[in-house]
Amino acid sequence: MANQLALLLIVALMISNMIAMVVVQFTGSLLHPVSRSFSLERLAIAYQAANRLLPADARLLLKTMNHGDARFWLSDRPEVAPFGMLPEERRLREDLISRLSAVRGDNIVMQLESADGGFARWHLFSAARKDPLRLRTSILLPDGRYLNAVQPTLQAYQWSSLLSYSLPVTSVPVLLIVLFFIRRVTQPVKTLATATEKLSRGEWVAALPLSGPYEARELTQAFNVMQERIARHIEGRTRMLAALSHDLNTPLTELRLQVELLEPGDARDDMLESLSELSAMVSETLNFIRDDAVQEQTCRHSITALLDDLARRYRTLGQPLIWQSAEQIAIRCRPLALKRALTNLIDNALFYAGDATLSLERTAVGVRIEIRDHGKGIAPALLEQVFEPFVQLDHQRKGGNNRAGAGWGLGLSIARACIHAHGGELILENRPPAGLCAIVLLPLS
Repeated sequence: MANQLALLLIVALMISNMIAMVVVQFTGSLLHPVSRSFSLERLAIAYQAANRLLPADARLLLKTMNHGDARFWLSDRPEVAPFGMLPEERRLREDLISRLSAVRGDNIVMQLESADGGFARWHLFSAARKDPLRLRTSILLPDGRYLNAVQPTLQAYQWSSLLSYSLPVTSVPVLLIVLFFIRRVTQPVKTLATATEKLSRGEWVAALPLSGPYEARELTQAFNVMQERIARHIEGRTRMLAALSHDLNTPLTELRLQVELLEPGDARDDMLESLSELSAMVSETLNFIRDDAVQEQTCRHSITALLDDLARRYRTLGQPLIWQSAEQIAIRCRPLALKRALTNLIDNALFYAGDATLSLERTAVGVRIEIRDHGKGIAPALLEQVFEPFVQLDHQRKGGNNRAGAGWGLGLSIARACIHAHGGELILENRPPAGLCAIVLLPLS
């Protein structure tokens, strides 16, 4: 956002300078202020000399005023015939009249043109704009003669000069000040976005400091309150479910004692087996809730080293796990939680298919871990359903891994919850001709 606002501001400043430059060039004065004042002053002096002095003295004074391309003379005919003067020329005439209060406006004709007689005002990028200008003037004297004058003049500032002045003097300070305030506005938002991303991965962050403008402080305060309420909600839910699972053990124990007092038989054995399954499910649920409540610190860890360690453990146990170490890739994660999720996926492959193959590769946005097997796979309609808690498939066990909770349908639920908490995704796909592939996608940061 800061980069976009800064770019937008720079573009706006450039456009405003261009508009101002065009307006000045097409509607502003064509003459430099000093040259303008000097030319009008000389015309006023020449008029007073021609009107008040004797003809011989007037001619002598006008002759002394001639210098370079500037000429002043008296004649019976005007140098500039009357015509429809442009706004710039009318402004010059009004300024001259203010200096010569006794002269009527229709007795003065002024023409501003280029030195070769062409137009004085051209389009913005015309090369003719750089040509020198001259001011031709004819003033009707009371005795019927004309005071004629031709004076070279200096042009006003060119657009390049205006731009080189306005950019460093006006635009750069404004840009620096606005960038400072943009950063003051966007920095709390950036901090809030980082904290929100961490919270989405299950990490708890310290209360953010209230800084920046009023709206940013309000948003930060709302985030702090939201995080506190979520923490209280999760803690309350965890306590309630843990207490419920714990309290269920009391009636289950009483039922087991009462059933064990019955006469031996098939009915008694079936009830004892059902009670054992129910106790195991309650125990696994309690363990799942406890693990969910544990907040492991996020750190930067090598996912390659983590997979190396897992493969070494399974090979030590004599399990048919295939893994060839890949390049070292480090990501931000909670290593113990991630290891548990991957263990559940590998255990599922070994438990239901009897073999597992691990692979790791870097992608454009993160890492991709695959756990493949050569089992029967899963029906397409059940590929999403198996992630729900306590959903079990009627597959014949092929592996010899007696992991905790095997057969209760919590492994995939735990694995996906952990992967989602890391900002990743867990996908199950059937691989032809036979087998299942568990794909774990994790962001690099």
